[in-house]
Amino acid sequence: MKAPRRSQAGVTLIEMMVALAVSLVLSVAVMMVLSTFEGRRRTLGSTSDLDQTGALAMFQLDRWIRSAGSGLGQGSSYAYGCKVFAARSGRQILPAPGPLPSPFASVDPGQAGVFRLAPILILPGQTTPNVSGKPSDVLVIMSSGNDASQAPSVLTAPPTAAQLMAANVTEFSPGDLLLVADHHKGPAGGAADCIVSQVSASLSSAGTGTAIPLGGSGSTYDGAAVNGAGIANLTDDPVAFDLGAPTVSGSGQPPAFHLVGVGDNDSLVGYDLLQVAGGTPQAQAEGVFEMHAVYGIDSTGNANNKVDQWVGPGAASPYSVAALSDGSTGAMKLLKNIRAVRVGLVLRTSLPEKGLVTPGPLTMFSDLPGLAFTRTLTPSEQHFRYRVLETTVPVRNNSF
Repeated sequence: MKAPRRSQAGVTLIEMMVALAVSLVLSVAVMMVLSTFEGRRRTLGSTSDLDQTGALAMFQLDRWIRSAGSGLGQGSSYAYGCKVFAARSGRQILPAPGPLPSPFASVDPGQAGVFRLAPILILPGQTTPNVSGKPSDVLVIMSSGNDASQAPSVLTAPPTAAQLMAANVTEFSPGDLLLVADHHKGPAGGAADCIVSQVSASLSSAGTGTAIPLGGSGSTYDGAAVNGAGIANLTDDPVAFDLGAPTVSGSGQPPAFHLVGVGDNDSLVGYDLLQVAGGTPQAQAEGVFEMHAVYGIDSTGNANNKVDQWVGPGAASPYSVAALSDGSTGAMKLLKNIRAVRVGLVLRTSLPEKGLVTPGPLTMFSDLPGLAFTRTLTPSEQHFRYRVLETTVPVRNNSF
């Protein structure tokens, strides 16, 4: 007798199709949740990066600007506006014999290649970063790095290419960089030329005697003859500013004769005009889209040492590049009136988003009448997220 056949368990085709459809819907839902989560994570990460970039960029700018004019301010009545001459390793670097490295190739501080002694200058719209495509401001910041020297040393005899003579040489150290200038006005009534040189390694570390030997042709910086100028020509009433050592030392930092601006690929870039650490611009922070700045002025001319007016650096301004950079007595007075700089940065995330996340224009200095800056965004630029940061930094070494 045959055993009864058992019925076979299984699913029908319809049941299988229903299960597949449900699985597909669940998979799509999970993918949408993951995609949304990833998009939010990326947005939070990019905006967090902006905050960190902004903090780093503002810290660096604050540090440089607060030091502007350090060790130079007591020469403001005769040295501000002097044309700086410098040669490094036998090669002229100032006045710049050719275009500066990118992004500063188009920088013109009043006269192409000529940089004059000033605590800080704003060069409006003198870089055009490739990402922004719009003009961005450049800062020229100059300061000594010698913590021990805030006053220039009066020289007791006309300088020569081999040495300087001073009543006291204790503040100088072997290898220090010097800026030698004339205490009296130049032939046109403004500032005379000023020349960078270097203390010889043979200077006694005890600081005895009155002679300051200079490095000569074998030193890194030789001021004997630079493009027709030379230390021996400064015979009226010469003084020497100790700019500090070319490397970090016990007496302070290297001098800061810097250009700061926005370069390609959304980077804040610094360039050392004296090329102490080399002649290549260095990125200071990423994610910086544009930079703009205005001056805080004590219009009373050192009467109360307070900012009572804000002015822009444009061509029509009384504090234009031309007005501050002609080496005249009038330019000296204007430079001494600068008490603060207000800097605004536009930061941008690195990756675009699908939607229009920043439709409106970006504005800085909105509380300063006539100085507000507005940046209208193109349709493609509106797919990025932005931060607008502003800071006011006092120029504390410019009140002599």
